[in-house]
Amino acid sequence: MKSPIIILAFLASLPLLGQSHRVKQFSGEGQYSADQGHGYYKNPIFPGNYGDPSIVRIEADYYMAFSRANGVMIWHSQDLVNWRPVIRHRLPEGYNTVWAIDLQYFDGKFHIYMPIREYPNKGNKPFGNFVIRSSSVTGPWSDPIDLEIPIPEGDYSGIDPGFIRTPSGDKYLYVNHGFAMKLDATGTKAVSVPEIVYNGWEFPHDWVVECKCLESPKLFRRGDYYYLISAQGGTSGPSTAHMSVVARARHPLGPWENSPYNPLTHTYSQDEAFWHQGHGTVFEGVDGQWWTVYHGRLRNYTEMGRPTLLMPVEWTADDWPVVNNTYPSWGLIPKPAGKDVGHGMPLSDNFEGQEPAWQWYFANEKANLLDFGKGRLQMTASGDDHREGTEVYNYAANKSYEIQVKVEQAGQDRVAGLRMGYDGIATDGRSVFFTEGPAWRTRRSIYPVDNTDGLWLKIKNYRKDLSFYYSIDGENWTKFSHSLRSHRSYRYSLVSAGSGAVDFKHFTYKGLE
Repeated sequence: MKSPIIILAFLASLPLLGQSHRVKQFSGEGQYSADQGHGYYKNPIFPGNYGDPSIVRIEADYYMAFSRANGVMIWHSQDLVNWRPVIRHRLPEGYNTVWAIDLQYFDGKFHIYMPIREYPNKGNKPFGNFVIRSSSVTGPWSDPIDLEIPIPEGDYSGIDPGFIRTPSGDKYLYVNHGFAMKLDATGTKAVSVPEIVYNGWEFPHDWVVECKCLESPKLFRRGDYYYLISAQGGTSGPSTAHMSVVARARHPLGPWENSPYNPLTHTYSQDEAFWHQGHGTVFEGVDGQWWTVYHGRLRNYTEMGRPTLLMPVEWTADDWPVVNNTYPSWGLIPKPAGKDVGHGMPLSDNFEGQEPAWQWYFANEKANLLDFGKGRLQMTASGDDHREGTEVYNYAANKSYEIQVKVEQAGQDRVAGLRMGYDGIATDGRSVFFTEGPAWRTRRSIYPVDNTDGLWLKIKNYRKDLSFYYSIDGENWTKFSHSLRSHRSYRYSLVSAGSGAVDFKHFTYKGLE
């Protein structure tokens, strides 16, 4: 471990080395990049809403998977800092709401273990546990295979799968609350009943947390030990709630011994740049350096979701992993060796492709109401208001940003709009108006418009202060007189309610800081 003198010297150098960097490929969008361009990186490696990361290394290649809505997205890197998306896989109709996943590679195949909340023949079970498989990371991927796990009692039991295989080929799967079971030789069926084999780490009673919430089991083997990294403390709640803790055993089912150096990651104070630091995975890099990848939340911007963080790990003399505290999670950290494969994904969209761009999310049951391509997203309206309407959505990657879009064919029987969370602006072809809250409530800002050729809508979010604009030509903007302070999600969406088709064109995203 490094001395406090080295730590202070490093911290003193931070202003000289710079504080931020923007993605080169999409510089017009102002997205943040962790790669500082001088041999250092600065967390997060995935800004915005990228919680519950799962990572696997195959020789010199790293793959990171995230779940969201009705599928998963997988990214590729060779230096752990620069990542490019390689596939957005949507599950078949009938499967929706995928929770935290576990990406694995064994027996010549990629495997993704996933708890799914909505699935065919669900019955009264809160979750089902499934796996999808592919010989290539880009697919084709199998349909979900039911692991046939008897779900333990409780609304949130049976989530956060974690897989481990022994050198002899035996396979085991953990879920939250310390439950574990053995799988068959293919890793696609449970062959034992889930049993509690780990009870977590007893953190100090005076710590301010949300709950014990033992979850996110991630396992690996090093030397004579199997190591179990778990999350505790709760993923939301107080700023200091979440953490990653370490235990080890000589068998995949225990008995487990907790690390005397716990926790591995944790937020100790509201003054830290990242809150809720937990849900970690520990792994070995190409060059033998060890790392942990996990999520946190940006201080005072928990609405943005959970960005992904990367920290170097060292091993103690008695074989326990600890985060190298020479480098604070918010400071500049030496960048791992490896090739820069490119980074990021554009958030703007001109809707030229026949398939949905990877950044858009939508409910499977609404997919047939969406027609992408020919320079527009044609959306068939549905529902009486935006809570039940048709929508596509994503999450902002900057704490301040602007989004805008052109709306065509809004009419008396349908309204179309642009919103952040439940707040936004919409048009019915005759007027443009402000909307707030779960129901579209019109406010003072109602303007008559001639929408024959379409109308441009824009939302500006400056550190959660929301301003709204409309334009007839996309160049000259009228600001709404009514603005908001947002305390809701950084989720933005294009939405239409009523009946009939609406066209969205020229969606642009611009990060402001």
